[in-house]
Amino acid sequence: MTEPESPVPVYNPVRLDREYLAGKALDLWQERNKKTRRNTSARQKADLLEDIGGAVSALEESLATGTPALLTEYVRWLEIHARGRHLPADYVSSLLTVLTIVAGKELPPDHRAGASAVLRESAGALAGTPDPVPSLIGNENPRSSLAQSYLDALLRGDTEGAIAVIDQAAGSGVAVRDLYLDIILPVLRETGRLWQVQEITIAQEHYISALTQTVIARLHDRIPAAGTEPGHRNRTLVAASVGGEYHDIGIRIVADFFGMDGWSTYYTGANTPTESLLSAIRDRKADAVAISVTMTSHIPVAYHLIRSIRGDRRTAKVKILIGGYPFGIVPLLWKQLGADAGAADPDEAVAVMDRLAGKGA
Repeated sequence: MTEPESPVPVYNPVRLDREYLAGKALDLWQERNKKTRRNTSARQKADLLEDIGGAVSALEESLATGTPALLTEYVRWLEIHARGRHLPADYVSSLLTVLTIVAGKELPPDHRAGASAVLRESAGALAGTPDPVPSLIGNENPRSSLAQSYLDALLRGDTEGAIAVIDQAAGSGVAVRDLYLDIILPVLRETGRLWQVQEITIAQEHYISALTQTVIARLHDRIPAAGTEPGHRNRTLVAASVGGEYHDIGIRIVADFFGMDGWSTYYTGANTPTESLLSAIRDRKADAVAISVTMTSHIPVAYHLIRSIRGDRRTAKVKILIGGYPFGIVPLLWKQLGADAGAADPDEAVAVMDRLAGKGA
């Protein structure tokens, strides 16, 4: 006998005063760490405020989704990041302590119990933080050596060398999809890990992202030859990152995978305002829309966007696919937000949408 599926929690948007709560928590942390406060620079204070603000944002969305997973994952991430910054061993736990005190005093009564439970579980998760964090270019990757060569060139700032690695691989017959899946995406994930553990700077991370955008643009020209001629499916996809979201490499790759599958694609890029995206869906008579969210704080924007798509009779039947970092943490978040599907990678995105929207002629 098949067990009935557990109901998916309803997404209930929660709006906390993040700036106020983070400021109160910072004041309390400084009061409890007077000796450290005397030696804290303006930059370190700004970092403290950013770390606490991230926790408040993750707490907000944990309350909205009904699961502590988003705050727990943030806490684990921050613990590793703090080690890379050579901060005290109790740094993250001390931040959670003051945030718990502030939340108990400052949050509305209907959120206090939930916030306390989420913060308590997240504090307990610190003991399970991995150390050290392994490379994300694994040996199981059939092109790990090429991925490492590409990353090494990027870390040297060798623009021509990095481009040459991709061009040579493409020239030797490596398919565009495999260049994306085995080289570009693993290198981007590894770049994020290197910044998390403070082995590279933000400037290096931005350089790698910018150059990878250039590489993707060059690969885009190979797509008609790499797969089915675009438009063959007689289906149109609009792809975008939500308003305020500036991480767009992943959704750009997803759009390219749809192009290789024969869809006509209309990629609008990063930070696409809701009204503009709605117009694009209507104007292109889209069959589907692929939405990307990387920052947890942008989940409410995606929720509003999906409700807006559903609420307009001209777009109500469009199939909605959504993905990004938070959706790997909360696998059924796509359902909570009202989308038709979620996907963990570009291959899955195409397969899911082909099934939902139909492959076409």
